[in-house]
Order: sequence, then structure tokens, then C-alpha cells
Amino acid sequence: MADKKRNITGSYPGAGGASQPKKNLNPAGSYPGKKPLADMPEFSAPSQKQEPVPAPQKEAAKKSGLTFSQLFSGEQMKKFGRTLAYYGGILVVSILLATWICHIGNEVLGLVRPDKEITVQIEENSSTMEIAKALKEAEIIDHPIVFRLYCKLKKADGEFKFGEYTLNCKNDYNQLIRALKRNVKDKTKVEFTIQPGYTQEDLVTTLCDSLEYFEREELEDVLQNYDFSEFVFIKNLPERNYRLEGYLYPATYEMYEGESAVAVVRRILSKFEEMVLTDENKKKISATDYTLDELITLASILQKEGGNQLPKAAGVYFNRLANKEFPYLESQATVAYILPAGHGAVTSADIRATDPYNTYRNKGLTPGPIANPGADAIAAVLNPEKTADLYFVTQSNGETLFAATQADHLKNIKKAGANPCGTGTVS
Repeated sequence: MADKKRNITGSYPGAGGASQPKKNLNPAGSYPGKKPLADMPEFSAPSQKQEPVPAPQKEAAKKSGLTFSQLFSGEQMKKFGRTLAYYGGILVVSILLATWICHIGNEVLGLVRPDKEITVQIEENSSTMEIAKALKEAEIIDHPIVFRLYCKLKKADGEFKFGEYTLNCKNDYNQLIRALKRNVKDKTKVEFTIQPGYTQEDLVTTLCDSLEYFEREELEDVLQNYDFSEFVFIKNLPERNYRLEGYLYPATYEMYEGESAVAVVRRILSKFEEMVLTDENKKKISATDYTLDELITLASILQKEGGNQLPKAAGVYFNRLANKEFPYLESQATVAYILPAGHGAVTSADIRATDPYNTYRNKGLTPGPIANPGADAIAAVLNPEKTADLYFVTQSNGETLFAATQADHLKNIKKAGANPCGTGTVS
């Protein structure tokens, strides 16, 4: 059997074995019947090599349905800027509005407000809006219109009473409304008296322990720490054990039952300002070489030691302060001030203490007042009598004996009897 002839052309049997002419391939890879891409004008090769488009930008262009050049065209960038400004403006306005709403809410609820009491006068027949403006001027509230609307909501219009009120900035709107609806005339009045020579501690004992008007801790905190910055005369006072010592003016005071400690102390300081810082007294203070605090300090010592001739005793103290050879006040009252309660009479051992309030060991004045001087002692310091004396002794009956020499002074001490006051009366 003859061998079959192999089909070397790779054609199927019956194709005649003849080699078929090769088809002309489309060099551009186009489908049959279409022109090559190279022959199409829109796909002509660029004259310069193009930079590849970054992938993120391609993705943005793909998502937006725009070409890259269209996406970053001037018109598109302007549109983007306007959109950004619009939504940015909305965000800023929203933040400002939220901040304002929070501030209003804090005020209505009494949150994040200073713990400060302020006295405000409500005039008779004042409208709610006028009262709101008065509260705004007193810095008790910040938004009078909001307060007015809140009063309307609470149906409190026309129910407020006129008079003087002491209100705390920390009070919420409901507390302010309740306070303003209660007439001060409806409150029970109580009285207390600060005697000349009382110390700050004596006042605390009177109001807290004897009369039980306040808790001791509350009143002590107000006296030591509350910001009474409206009173210029206590600003920049040096550090001392009792901050307001000397400025709690002796007088009889009225207060209302339930009134705060801040309001009461403010009334006392106002009395000092009214009675001491008159125009005439200010001129006298300016004419001296001493500060107000130094003069009040001297008046407090004089109050404790001076007897019934305060102007002359004041002259003795000024002589000692000006004497370079003997500038010691030698007041046993200054030593008693630093001794514990119930110690008794000052002894020779006590005057050896190195405390700055000991005027037997330290020259000049004490660091601050040792008591709250009355009107007579303050007037004596501002109007001292000229004298050559350097010593005085106050007897138990209040009579004062003066001397220019130590020898005469010792005679006066013997004459005064037991427990005399004055200069150098402790041996």
C-alpha cells in the first residue's frame, strides 16, 4: 500500500494541497473594513511626547465623566471654588450659631457664669425690658432681649418689684425672676454693730457664732478671697493674715434675713468709702508722706492705745515714726494681735517675739492694721496735734498722761496703776 502523501501545507484534505495565499494583516490591529488608526486624523501621533496622567486624576476624571483637561479647566475650577465657598460659609455660620446658642443656654441656666454678687437698683414702674437693660448694665446678664422673651414665656411681665437687689451673676433666669418678684420691703430686717476696735475675727464671731447669720467658713472665705475690685482702696494691699482688717468700718448695719455674706461685706466697705474717703480727707491724705493703708494702720493702733486724747496721742506716734534714734512705737496692742485668743495680758516675754507685728522689736508700722478704727481715731491721724512728747500712758478710766522723757514716762506708768496702755508700758 502506497504511502499517503503528507499534507505539508497544513491544509485540510481536499484542499488540493496547494498553498493558500496569506491574507494581508491589518497592521493597526483594526477590524476588517476599518481604516488603521494611524490614518485617522484624530488619532494622529502628537508632535511631542505627552506626560502620563497620574492615576488619581484619571480616576477623578473617570468618575466625573469628564476628561482630565475638562475636569481641571478654568470653568470647572471656578465652579469648584464657588461650591467650596458656599459649603464653607454654611459651616462657619453653623459654628457661630451653635456657639451663640450655647452661650445663651449657659446664661439661661446659670452655667459657666462668674460667682459674683452685684447690687442693682430697680426703679419704680420699670418695664421688663428696662429691668433687663439694668441687669445688662450691671453685668448680671448679657442678653436683655433673651431675658425679656424668657420673662414673657414664664408670664412674669409686670410682676417685678422696685428697690435695691443684690443678685449673683451665677443665678439662672428662674432665680433672677424669683428674686425680682420679691420686694425688699417684704424681707425681715436684722441689725448688727461693729464696735470701734473690733477685729475682723471679732466680726466673724459676732455674725456667725453669736447671731448665727452665716456659716463661719462662708463669711471667712468672702472676707479673705472675694473680689471686691470695685473698691479701689483695697486693691493691691500687701499680704496679711486678715485681708480686710482696718476697712470694716465701725457702725450699726441693717441687713435682710437671708441676705448673702457678699452683700453684707460690700455694704460695710461702702460705708468706709462714704465716711473716710471724702474729698476733704483725700486732700489731707495726699498732703502726708503716708499711704491710706499706713494711716489706717496707725489709726488702728491708736484706737487700741490712745484713750481720750487721740489727736495728741497721734502726735506722739508721728514723733516716734520721724525719730531716727528711737523709731519704735512700742505698742503692746500690736503684740496682743499676734497672741492666741485667751492669752491674757502682754508680758515682758511676749515683747521679745520676732514677729513683724511686734513694734517693740521692729521699727515703724506693722504690716497692716490690727483692728478696725472708728471715726475718731481716723480723724486724729488725719489731724494730729503737734507735741514734743514721745510717751503716753492711758489709764483704765481713759485719761491719758503724756511725757517727753523716759523718766517722766516711768512716773506716769506708776501713777496709771494696773494694766495701762500706751507706749512702752510693758517692762
